Amino acid sequence: MYYLTLEVAQVATGMEIALGADPWEIFRQLSTAEFATTLVAIARRLDTKKYTKHKRGPKKPPPQKLSGKRSSHVSTARILALRG
Repeated sequence: MYYLTLEVAQVATGMEIALGADPWEIFRQLSTAEFATTLVAIARRLDTKKYTKHKRGPKKPPPQKLSGKRSSHVSTARILALRG
């Protein structure tokens, strides 16, 4: 709904400037029921796929842990024991 509302708001302003008030007089003469029916008919022709939310991309893999590997850390006590 957000993207659809945003586009209608942006396009409506431009159409008002370009066309003026005369083409919109037909909508002022319609009853509420006729106006609603007209809006529903227009909405049925919309391509709703154009206004769907953006899907989230794939997650990045977590970084490899640097600690916890047996070969990356040697305790000081072990080094001292080997020396002597």
